[in-house]
Amino acid sequence: NLSLTKMMSSAVSSSALALATTITIIHTSHGFTTVPSSPTTTPLSLWEILKNNNGPLTAFSTIFGPDGTRGEYMDGYSQDAMMERCRDDYKWSFDEFDNNSEEERRLEQERVDMMSYLYDNPKLWEYVSMVAFAEHYLIMDNGNTSNKAYETFLRQKKDRQSSAEPIFGGVVWDTWQQQDNNNKLPTLYKKREIDYVRLHCNFGDDTTIGEPKQLTPVNNPLFRQLARAAKECQVNEMVPLLLLQVPWRESNAKEYFHQAMTSLASELQIARVECNQLMLETRPPIGISAQEEKEGMSGTERQELGFEIGQIMFQTIHTAFQFQGGNTIAGFCVAGGSTKGQFPTAMQDDTQNAVRQGIRS
Repeated sequence: NLSLTKMMSSAVSSSALALATTITIIHTSHGFTTVPSSPTTTPLSLWEILKNNNGPLTAFSTIFGPDGTRGEYMDGYSQDAMMERCRDDYKWSFDEFDNNSEEERRLEQERVDMMSYLYDNPKLWEYVSMVAFAEHYLIMDNGNTSNKAYETFLRQKKDRQSSAEPIFGGVVWDTWQQQDNNNKLPTLYKKREIDYVRLHCNFGDDTTIGEPKQLTPVNNPLFRQLARAAKECQVNEMVPLLLLQVPWRESNAKEYFHQAMTSLASELQIARVECNQLMLETRPPIGISAQEEKEGMSGTERQELGFEIGQIMFQTIHTAFQFQGGNTIAGFCVAGGSTKGQFPTAMQDDTQNAVRQGIRS
């Protein structure tokens, strides 16, 4: 139902977003910059690379390649969302079916076979260094058989750990907001050789939050909860990757972004999170509607806007984390918005590319 070319196209486009936008922020005599370096062949976990691997220059190169040409592929969807994607994006033809029906199980297994085929193809790893899995990938099928796609990934990971192109596995921790102070990271993650943990945190729209100044730990306990979850990942020597969703197309989006970074940095310091072993992801505070961006601006205008926003984002992160103790983050990813629904919010490609360049400048 899906050719290798189609799968590779999907994988590359997904990885290119994270990869082209992931940066390492480094101390220099002139402040901070972002520079890749020579690769290392030492077989280390992602946590060990960020902690011990001769500084962030080498870490960047080891994880993303000496030229920054490798990135993350997102496979962290629920079972239902996966089947929707097969139907809508990959054009699989099937009728609606009852949950747990024989047809549903057959199609789910077909998708597992498809992903196993993808992960077994060496061409993928030229573009992908990190794969974020949904938790159900880690659970044994039918309670007794390993998930074929994930086992294929683990085999590739083992074979490549001493190569110039190592790969790292992550998981989307969907239930972190349900954890109280006594609950811990699922032990399954350690058993299944997870390197990093995605924590997705949606603070809501402007009507939910109120004014940007309301986006504080006092008004929103999610900041403290997120920081504690990040610390729990680090206690288990896994790198937390925090996705923050705040208003980004509203006219005062830059104020929301600034307040979110300031509040997060404060709570991460209180939780004693090692920020140089943490990654962040947000949508850029673009400040205009998707329609205005697409139809009301020329390509040059979009590029100028994106570059300016990227510079603002870098300076905001720099200031927030330096003010809270001097440890800046290991990397930052730009989320481009959704292409789904009646009114897609995704940024235009030239705007996204300009944001990345602005961050790197």
